[in-house]
Amino acid sequence: MKRAQNVLLGVVISAATLAYALSGNDLSKIGDELAGGRYLWAIPCGLLIALGLWFRALRWRFLLNERITPMHSFHITNISYFLNAWLPLRLGEVARAYLVTRLKPPISLFTALSSVVVERLIDLLAVVVLVVLAVQLTDVPSEVQLSAQLIGASSALGMLVLAFFAARRHVARAIVHFFLSFLPFLERLGVRGLADKALDGIAPLGSARGVSYSLWWSLWAWATSVVAGYVLLFAFYDQPNWAAALLMIAAAALAIALPAVPGSVGPFEAAIIVGLQLSGMVDPANGLPQERAFAFAVVLHLVNAACYVILGYLGLLQERVSLGEVFRVARDAIARKPAADAALKTPTAEG
Repeated sequence: MKRAQNVLLGVVISAATLAYALSGNDLSKIGDELAGGRYLWAIPCGLLIALGLWFRALRWRFLLNERITPMHSFHITNISYFLNAWLPLRLGEVARAYLVTRLKPPISLFTALSSVVVERLIDLLAVVVLVVLAVQLTDVPSEVQLSAQLIGASSALGMLVLAFFAARRHVARAIVHFFLSFLPFLERLGVRGLADKALDGIAPLGSARGVSYSLWWSLWAWATSVVAGYVLLFAFYDQPNWAAALLMIAAAALAIALPAVPGSVGPFEAAIIVGLQLSGMVDPANGLPQERAFAFAVVLHLVNAACYVILGYLGLLQERVSLGEVFRVARDAIARKPAADAALKTPTAEG
């Protein structure tokens, strides 16, 4: 029942956002815009997307205290992005955490999931930075600026809390001990051990070096994403601007977190169009029709999806894992079955 409700919610969100993205469009003109696209620009865009995934893989490897090789990190990251493109609720992250339990030596599921939480907080901070940079290039509504400030403050607070516990593990253990003194039955669930594994996942934040390296690879990852979006704008626009690239990438990063149907169809297109509107790239009076914005959003979505599918499939081959296996792990997560149990029943791969 809960799974059906999640699917229904995703369908509603996708339908609503897709309706917004299509509002005011002449469908016949969208076809004309697509027909006039200069699709050679998709090649450098795709290469930049792949480069951005490499930088994200290096960041994740560092957050795991370099306990996996760069290529393992790259392939597993690509698999997770492939699954996120087709599964709701970001379940590709569950599969990513599961895949490192197969390596030799294995990494705890909770350690991997904790590192993913750190990634998400850093990425939220990056979204704020993109909006701040866009403000310097174009007029952005105060509501957008305020939203970015709230997201930035929440992310910064989360990072500070995690950094505090990473640097002072004894405090985290004391808090766990305090709660266990009131809820002793949790001892049977191995809460202390799970807490230690979670602390391993945020350990890099306990030092200035850890924070700086995490931010360094994040900088390169997000820079390539923005440049990739800017490059593809040339497929439909003669004079794209950097504000458009910054705003649409920031908006898309937030939109794909919504529980939409597989592929984030709807939220992604709506986010890209909002970014283009805010940057002045949708202006029918000056030859910038909304149909062009929608056509661009569709093509950018397809280029991203194609990169994730190709690199994700190669990742599955290199990690010697079947798509059915990782789907099963994701399905177990939806059903609230322990993913760790599934991992223990699976033969390990070479590390």
